[in-house]
Amino acid sequence: MRKLLWHMGERRALLASFLVVFIASVAFYLIKPALALRLRAELGATALEVTALTSGFMVARALAAPLTGFAGDRAPLLRGRIARLCLLPVALLSAAYAFVPEALLAVLLSAVHGFFSGMFWPTLQVIVGFSAPEDKRGAYLGAYFTLGALGSSIGYALYGLLPLSSTFLILAGAALYALSAVLALLLFSASCTPAMPAEQKKEVKLQLSSLPPLAIWVLVISFAIGGVMGLMNEYLYLFLYEVHGMTRAELGYVLTAAALLSVFSGIFSGFLSDRLGIRRVLVAILLLCSLGLLSLTLSPGRLIVALSLATVLLAVKATLPLTRNIAVAGGSGLAGTVVGLANTFSSAGAAALPLVAGYLYDALEGEVVLGIDGRAVPLILSSLAVLFLALISPLAGGRRRGERPIPPD
Repeated sequence: MRKLLWHMGERRALLASFLVVFIASVAFYLIKPALALRLRAELGATALEVTALTSGFMVARALAAPLTGFAGDRAPLLRGRIARLCLLPVALLSAAYAFVPEALLAVLLSAVHGFFSGMFWPTLQVIVGFSAPEDKRGAYLGAYFTLGALGSSIGYALYGLLPLSSTFLILAGAALYALSAVLALLLFSASCTPAMPAEQKKEVKLQLSSLPPLAIWVLVISFAIGGVMGLMNEYLYLFLYEVHGMTRAELGYVLTAAALLSVFSGIFSGFLSDRLGIRRVLVAILLLCSLGLLSLTLSPGRLIVALSLATVLLAVKATLPLTRNIAVAGGSGLAGTVVGLANTFSSAGAAALPLVAGYLYDALEGEVVLGIDGRAVPLILSSLAVLFLALISPLAGGRRRGERPIPPD
């Protein structure tokens, strides 16, 4: 009976995780463009202030995630409490976005929001991993991320479709956050994850000098791709709205189409890497990302913009599982450390590059650089940086002899 109740608890945790990640993703991506354009249009914020929303969020998230993971490993019951309670303050913070009188306060709220997100989402992924059957863990985690991607697409679609002001769109997103918070409170139990097996509780001391060149390259890629991810938020909304002249509805439709086209990119890249070699696939994806970023700056056509944006999002999402798998493939004792550092570097890139882009956007507004609107310079520089990393990559030679197979992520 006890075993039966445990399995029922696992299924309930999985159901709760899938519902929560879907609804909360809709909320998050409904709020983000509405908040960015509210600050710009209604409060007269600079591009630097608008892009600081992402930077503040990602810095706080990068701080919270490792602290929460460390605490959860040592007190597994804490994970259940985090899963049940963390979305409640997020719902309140989201509602407060609609009434902030100045951009700085919105940035501060975004940082607090990021801290709670850093506590909640890694914890939820651990819960999914522990709750899923061991032989189907990859499938369940894939379903989790796919539902999050679908939620982001629907959030963007609602932003374009709902005939509401930015303030009421933010409040609609806050209501969805409140719904996901109530579901989390009701469906997650206080103890929904077991303790980590004793044999996995190994402490690995990090020595940077012991990291192989391949691992260091993975960290650099994580920083760069994290930066591109950061640019695909507030900076992108301003760029499409002001440089390409999109209406709010067009912005919502383009973001929705691009997000939908990139939903299954992680699964697809894993499929290709099994057949062509993870090293070749990663370099090809980096080249695709560089091309998409450059195309996004050059073409004013709505269809080309949507396809370019989809290319960038597809490449970004496809890169993440590949870099993790490279870190684990060699069977190194530092594999877990490299994966953790890759997440930290990704968050650092997502925090730093939007600030640089916002500064350049303000500084080059009204300027023309080599016949291109100066506000596109951050995208051009990002494209060149990703291209450079692909060309100097130690991975271009494909799967080396003796390379261990990639375990499921």
